[in-house]
Amino acid sequence: MTEPSSAQPLSVGLVGVGYIADYHFNAVAGVPGARVTAVCDVTQARAQRFADAHGVEAAYGSVAEMMTSSSLDAVHVLTPPHLHEEPTRIVLEHGADALVEKPLCHDSGATGRLRALAAERGRALGCSHNFLFLPAYDRLVADLRGGRLGAVDQLDIVWNKPLGLLKGGPFGAWMLQTPTNILFEVAPHSFAHLAHLIGMPDDIAVHAFDRVELPRGLQFWRRWEILAWKGSTCARLRLSFVDGYPEHYIHARGTQAVARCDFENNTYVCLDHTPHLLDVDRFLNVAATSRDAVVQAGGTLAGFVLTKMGMSKSGGPFQHSISRIAQAFYATRGGVLDERVDAATGEAAVVIGERVAQAANLPANPSAAKPSAPAPSTGPAAKVLVIGGTGFIGRALVKRLRAEGLGVRVLVRDPSGCPPELQDPGVDVRRGDFTDLSSVAAAMGGIEYVYHLARGNGSTWAEYLKYDVEPTRALAELCLQHEVKRFFYTSSIALYYAGKGAGTITEDTPAAKVGDPYARSKVENEANLMALHRDKGLPLVLLRPGIVLGRGGPPLHWGIAAWPYPSVARLYGDGNNKLPIVLVDDCADAMVRALKVPGIEGRSYNLVGPPVITANEYLDALEARAGIRLRRVPTTSAAYFGEALAKWALKKVGRDANARRPTYAEAEGRTFAATLDGGRAERELGWSPARDRETIVHQGVIVPTEEWFELPAE
Repeated sequence: MTEPSSAQPLSVGLVGVGYIADYHFNAVAGVPGARVTAVCDVTQARAQRFADAHGVEAAYGSVAEMMTSSSLDAVHVLTPPHLHEEPTRIVLEHGADALVEKPLCHDSGATGRLRALAAERGRALGCSHNFLFLPAYDRLVADLRGGRLGAVDQLDIVWNKPLGLLKGGPFGAWMLQTPTNILFEVAPHSFAHLAHLIGMPDDIAVHAFDRVELPRGLQFWRRWEILAWKGSTCARLRLSFVDGYPEHYIHARGTQAVARCDFENNTYVCLDHTPHLLDVDRFLNVAATSRDAVVQAGGTLAGFVLTKMGMSKSGGPFQHSISRIAQAFYATRGGVLDERVDAATGEAAVVIGERVAQAANLPANPSAAKPSAPAPSTGPAAKVLVIGGTGFIGRALVKRLRAEGLGVRVLVRDPSGCPPELQDPGVDVRRGDFTDLSSVAAAMGGIEYVYHLARGNGSTWAEYLKYDVEPTRALAELCLQHEVKRFFYTSSIALYYAGKGAGTITEDTPAAKVGDPYARSKVENEANLMALHRDKGLPLVLLRPGIVLGRGGPPLHWGIAAWPYPSVARLYGDGNNKLPIVLVDDCADAMVRALKVPGIEGRSYNLVGPPVITANEYLDALEARAGIRLRRVPTTSAAYFGEALAKWALKKVGRDANARRPTYAEAEGRTFAATLDGGRAERELGWSPARDRETIVHQGVIVPTEEWFELPAE
């Protein structure tokens, strides 16, 4: 293995540029002498986007090309679990060390092959189990191995966290394809703790329950109870993926003390007896643990603030743990790896997963559930192209177009994960992304009408310019080349100022001077498209939906309130202004009507119904149907503005180049003190949205609430 040297620079590559790649990039930056010089992704455009955003020299579409073209000392493999073996094998064969995101692989045969290859080539092979590297966990391990806990009788390892994919997909995700895949995607966190704390269990018993049916014939078990024994120690692992208050902790009971490592709150407390009388002993233990928890929580908060101010590079607990993994890996890669990052621990977690899967004995999903491209369309020839058809409004639009007998082509990033609404004989699903113009061009054959509902990903204005504004302009110019009959751009009422004094807002109301990147991109896109309409004859229609509610949408809607947590609704103002709501089916109806009405090129339409309910009335109906009580927090515009200003100030102190100064108008505009008028769409399109309160409450609040909380229909 390569001897570590602080004087010798380390060239590092990343394979896979999903969300975890940012954390690993930052972790490498914290290793003396190390630098990410190459990135790779199966979609080279994504790799290039990541490289551009992070100043990485080279981006590739294949691992072999990256390893051949770049001289790399080590590579972090960050692909999904079932795609770990092949890239890691290539990395090792090309003479570089490999750090693989958990799990090491999704089966022990693959882990064994990689470990043998690493040994043969004299390379380091590590596995990134980030929850083994939190400081709170360090304290648990120290107390357990140092004897403070005594002989451990029971070990509870709990992962109770909602799994968002179960609500809205994408249902092509690997973890959903068989009932046991979750044991090699999320559960390895818990299995690694079990292996590290007590070793490979002697015996395992499993009970999986709470089965749910997902689209495409998929089945998923949302709750797992696992009992494992190692000598005289009993370990209980609980995994729950249902909605609820998040918990992630380890509780250890020993003969001398009990300890709890809370990963969610980044705290560790240990209770052991003092020399005092029982009641005094209990008081001192409670006081000491409370003090320790407050001190540790304060340290976490201080770290967050200092990071935002640029005075600390450790980041939050998640980033801190991954940074420590990288430091441990690079510090020991020349000899014996730290046991927590060593491939042996990674393999043990995989073996435990296999034993749990075998003990659960669950039926496999039917073969029809395997990811595959949708069958070719057997309906009418596609004349309508929908970009963004997998979204909430997009799904309703496709359904409405098909109800009109129109053939529809939908451009999606992952055809295998299409929602049920797109699995219609008259829907032609094509792989593509509007930021990749060549994929759009390939789908334009026979197309007469284009609906653009997609938006690029980003958080800064520079990212929105590159991945939303510029691709939208290019898409419109492509539609001009293909002489489409009409191009529909789905904008938003977010571009208006809707606060006090705005009065009644019509389509002739000028856009506000907004700084929020999302709203600003809508303003910029509309301006660019209107220029193409005036100068080159783009047959443009602008559609501006309001707060869209209905079947398939989340009841915890951010147009109604801010939701920092599922149980907390922060109102915009006092929540007593009537809101510009439109039902999703009505929105889709207006969009289809706009396809048929002649002579409306260059027109814009506010797709809102008459305001009939307030945010508080919405929440009243949600609470009543769900049988819950939300914590409502009326929040003034001044409070929202003050918070945004404080965040901006912290970022400015930290010299964040993307820091954007907020405005009071942005905060006040969310209250919807103004009235949005949708009369033009009614007059010119013959549109008639729902107007009565009972229909809007039932279709817009009750139905989504029943879906979300899995309640029987009223």
